[in-house]
Amino acid sequence: MTATPSRAHTVAEATASGASTGRRIMAVTAALGPLLFAAAIALIPYGTADSNKEMINQIADHRSLTELTVWGWVLGTIALVAGTVVVGLLAMRYSPKLGLWGMLLLGTGMLAISVTPSLDVIALGGLHKGVSQSVLAKIGDGTFELPVVGVPTLYFVFAHVVGAILLGVALLRGRVIAPWAAWVLILSMPLNVVGYAGGIMPVTVLSFVMMGIAFGVAGLVIIRQGIGWVRTA
Repeated sequence: MTATPSRAHTVAEATASGASTGRRIMAVTAALGPLLFAAAIALIPYGTADSNKEMINQIADHRSLTELTVWGWVLGTIALVAGTVVVGLLAMRYSPKLGLWGMLLLGTGMLAISVTPSLDVIALGGLHKGVSQSVLAKIGDGTFELPVVGVPTLYFVFAHVVGAILLGVALLRGRVIAPWAAWVLILSMPLNVVGYAGGIMPVTVLSFVMMGIAFGVAGLVIIRQGIGWVRTA
């Protein structure tokens, strides 16, 4: 006579397997967002300190590459916002206030910049319809002078820097991840501003790689323990 596994035992195993898969998805998503941003920035055909006219000239010469980077921004934003929520919930488990503010600021900062017009998209659309580069440059200049674009951009600069710092401090104070990884996160977005504003592309790329590493380390904790806010096992 052979023993038949109980239904309760089978359901428990299925639940544990599903929880393990869910944790892995959360961990991969957390690390993937910043790394997609790093890849997109590494591939853009212009410098961030270039004028709109210079950027459009480069976009016109590298349309396919620019479109690829735009996809990187789109997918990276989705993954980064989701990853911020995941890491934020993990941080809130040990440092509720800092984790909450860090998650809200970093997440809403990324959403704010994502709703502003992208010069890449403006240029690609205009070039597709035969608009001259000089006209596109004027459209870009006029667009970015609008308060409805400038205000969200300023909020993004503030929010993504302060949000990353608060998340890093929350993870550090709660001893959620290794201290070196928390410090990597704390330093990542201030470095991002320095690199982007100064047109130092390797520094800008490095800043998102740093965030990806820190989020990846947090992801390893999530795989082992979950985020602590929902029953995952």
